[in-house]
Amino acid sequence: MKTTGDITVVGAGPVGLLLACELALQGVRTTVLERLTTQADTIKAQMISGRTYQMLAMRGFGSAIDAVSEAESARLAWRPTGATGHFAGLFKLDGLPLVMLTQQALERILEARALELGVEIHRGVEVTDLGFDAGFIVGCDGGRSTVRKLAGFDFPGTGPTLTGYQAIVDLEGDLPRGWHHTPTGVYACGPLQGRIMTMEYDGPPATRDATRETLEASLRRVSGHDVRITAVHTATVWTDNTRQATTYRRGNVLLAGDAAHVHSPFGGQGLNLGLQDALNLGWKLATGDDALIDTYTTERHPVAARVLHNTMAQVALTRPDPHSRELYSLFATLLDLPDVRKHITAMVQGTDIRYDTGSDDPLAGTFVPGLDLSDGKGTSIALDGAEATVRPDGYIAEVTR
Repeated sequence: MKTTGDITVVGAGPVGLLLACELALQGVRTTVLERLTTQADTIKAQMISGRTYQMLAMRGFGSAIDAVSEAESARLAWRPTGATGHFAGLFKLDGLPLVMLTQQALERILEARALELGVEIHRGVEVTDLGFDAGFIVGCDGGRSTVRKLAGFDFPGTGPTLTGYQAIVDLEGDLPRGWHHTPTGVYACGPLQGRIMTMEYDGPPATRDATRETLEASLRRVSGHDVRITAVHTATVWTDNTRQATTYRRGNVLLAGDAAHVHSPFGGQGLNLGLQDALNLGWKLATGDDALIDTYTTERHPVAARVLHNTMAQVALTRPDPHSRELYSLFATLLDLPDVRKHITAMVQGTDIRYDTGSDDPLAGTFVPGLDLSDGKGTSIALDGAEATVRPDGYIAEVTR
């Protein structure tokens, strides 16, 4: 099936907006449908990985991100010394630097660009069936994706086992900065001023509401500190529900981001995973070529599966029972070994991703940073004494020596 008609993206979060930009760059008429009437202000991701920053910079977003990141970094109340990320709260990763960028700020940058490119964005539109006229429909509508359910995608995995809260609050009382493990769970304070997080391993949340009272009670239980929350600016409830669609395509319907995979937010990998889905899918989908579009699942499904595996491992490491505490202590020692640290860092940051191009050349399938691919097209470059053909998403498709 080769379809060259218009494309509809469901969901105006960062994944949907970036995908719309990618399609518009390729000259495809794209419409975005969003259930919410305005941008959600609930606290979400606070940073992007160094690799994601490199990929967005190749599309010309670098200057806009830098300006926002500099302003947001000034609001940091605490930053781990010498670390560029963590694994299960162990701040020992040392790869590409993280970039301070809230999800809301990123959405504003992407939406402005999408509108410049002629993307139609319709808010306050709830999708109830997939019968509308579109060449392809892409569900970027989150972990509870309506598109995924309507299209009949299988979504196997494991159910939730913990209750997590994240919020920006006004706090009275002394609460130490950083991550802390206690006999009742885990809590964190920072790096943003007023940002708190708690995790309790006694089952899934009874409700998705995060009131001042429930936040304060959880923080007191887990931290053991006599603190009082006087105001809540934004809050969310999360858990470790871990699932992945068995395929990312069914006919003319595709999934990207949380619609295709959900997991706990450990390591801040979800936003990066979804944005890189969009960069992989956009140029392929624009061609309408069946075989090329199918490589989206082939390439991205294993990447997400690895994120699901490592986030489940991080949950296991942070449980407060005695056996898990000993495992955590052992893992902390292992992360001091350079080879282990390098492996975990690359896994969490996605810097070791190599797509199978059918070539044994060590450069084939790897990402090339620093290229200007703002036109959405690929290029050819001289690299390590070879001629490399680079795809529109910055990965090397072919090497000639």
